[in-house]
Order: sequence, then C-alpha cells, then structure tokens
Amino acid sequence: MMPSTRTFTFGREAMLMVVFGALVLGMPQWLTWIGGYEALATKVLIWALFALGFDILLGFTAYLSFGHAAFFGTSAYVTGLMLKHVSASVIPAMLAAVTVNLALALLLGALILRRSGIYFSILSLAFAEMLHAAGLSIFAKWTGGDNGLTMDTKPVLLGIPMEGRPVFFLCAVFVILGFAVARQIKRSPMGLMLQAIKENPTRLEYSGVNVMAYKFAAYVISAVYAGVAGSLMVIYEPYVATKFLHWSTSGELVVMSVIGGVNTLLGPMLGAGFMLYFENVVQSVIGEQWKLVLGLIFVCIVIFLPGGFMDLWRRLRALLGRAKSRRDNVPDAPGSIQEAREANYAALANMEEAS
Repeated sequence: MMPSTRTFTFGREAMLMVVFGALVLGMPQWLTWIGGYEALATKVLIWALFALGFDILLGFTAYLSFGHAAFFGTSAYVTGLMLKHVSASVIPAMLAAVTVNLALALLLGALILRRSGIYFSILSLAFAEMLHAAGLSIFAKWTGGDNGLTMDTKPVLLGIPMEGRPVFFLCAVFVILGFAVARQIKRSPMGLMLQAIKENPTRLEYSGVNVMAYKFAAYVISAVYAGVAGSLMVIYEPYVATKFLHWSTSGELVVMSVIGGVNTLLGPMLGAGFMLYFENVVQSVIGEQWKLVLGLIFVCIVIFLPGGFMDLWRRLRALLGRAKSRRDNVPDAPGSIQEAREANYAALANMEEAS
C-alpha cells in the first residue's frame, strides 16, 4: 500500500503545480478579463513572490517581521547599481543582489532572532528604518536620496531585452520555482520542525533541538525570497524608489499576508494580487476613497474571517462536505491548533524513532 500512497501523493502534487503554473503563465490573458492589464500581471507576480517568502517566516514560525523592506530595498538598490554602473545583464546584477542580501540576512538574523514576539518585530522595524535613513543620508551619493536611483540602462538577459512579456516570463519562472520550493519545505522534516517551533519552542529546546538554527534558516530563506523579488522589481521597472526601504512596504506585505491567510503559501500570494488589483483597477472606479474601502475590507476580514481568503475557501468546502472544518492558520481556533500540535509532535516522535 505504501507505493500507491506515494504515487498518489506525487500525482496530486504534480497536478497542483501544473494548475498553478497554468494560472501564473496565463495571468496576462485572464487578468484582462476582469478589468486588469498585462503590465499589472508582472507586478502581481513580484509581490506574490515577496509575500510567499514572508509566509515562510511568519506562517511557519509565527515571527512577525516589520522590517522585510530592508531585504527588498537593499536588493533593489544593488541590482540598480549593478545595471547602471557594471553591466546591463540581469544575471550578475541578480547574483550580486542576492549575495549582499544573504549577508545582510545573516547579520540581522544573528542580532534580532535572539528575541521573539513584539521585541523581534520592533527590532526588525528599527533596523529597516536605520537602512532607510542611511539610504537618504550616508549613502545618498549612490542611492539618489529622496529622488531615488534612476537609470537609462535597459536590462537584458542572454541578449533578450527585459521589457514586456520577457520580464513577465522571467518573474513567472521564479514564482513557480519559489512556490515549488516552499511547498517542499513545508512538507519536509524542516517544515515540521518550524511548525513545532511555532507551537512550543521551549519544549523542543528541552528535547535537544537547536531551535535557533531552524529559526535562522527560515529567516534567511525568507530574506532570499524578498531579495529576488526586489531585484525583479528593478528589472521590471528600471527605477529604485526610496519607498522600497520604507516601513510602509513592510506594512503592505503584512496586510497582504493577513488578507490572504498566513501559513498557507497560496494565501499571501492571493492577498498580494487582491491588493494590487484593488490599488490599480478598483481605484479607478471608486476614486480617492479606495484606501478607506480597503481598510474596511481588511477590518472585516480580521474580525469575521481571521484566516483570510483561504479560510473562506475551507469554510465553503466544509459546507459542501468536501473538507474538514479544520483551520490551521486561524489563531483563535483552539481545536485546530490542538490537532496541529499533536500531529506535529507525533511526526517528530516518529522521526526520532526512525533515526
């Protein structure tokens, strides 16, 4: 029976990736059917990748960072400087951006991951704002200060100009690969450890698990996702705004994740799409009051649908009798959390016995 179970699992995962890939690659087409436009599809994918990486940190470990703009903005600036002063090729620019971003994540992670809860959130915000202030003052010669970093360079990839559809397909490849990697992380022993850390890190420490190492890994992986997204944003639009380092960028990311549903991977990506669609399409219909309407929607979701859009999907399936009413990503659903905790501890116990 075990081989058939594995085959079924692999087939289901493959089908999910095929459907996901088809939706991503077809976005320029179906987005126009609901009033959007092709260029918006690329921006949605970039923010979706950003939100996907953020969910690896927030959803898996419950560490809420208000400073992820530091990675997004730093990577954007490094990419812009490379494209402007070194080469128009996106490959060395992205490699340099990810390398610098990785070093920044290692440094910040070593400093702030020793704290948790509100202290971690405030420290992440503080360091991000320090970088933002440095970009406007100390490094203004390279960042352009308040005016941002402008460039006349047109990015190219293997001789192909990166504008229009080529940029979209580049972003689509990263999103599909990023989603596949995130899925594997969540289903791996590391993912189980991160979920267990989220529930009870003290118990794991007493059992001999290096909790800090797992938290550090999740933080660095999340930062790499943010760095790739920041680099793609500059390739999509050859301009680096100082807002990329501002706390409001981190705030938008948190709102996207909550609207879509944390700890679901798909949820934050849906939240990113919803936010950008609302900002760029719905705004033209309802006018200047769009932020007020969006705020009301956010409040209603937090109060009545705390698990976001993915929780709504689960509720609908439960009403139709096609799924259990279990809601792992809803913090105020005690039964769900208890079930998830017991399942995680059972899986970890089986891993220890097998080893």
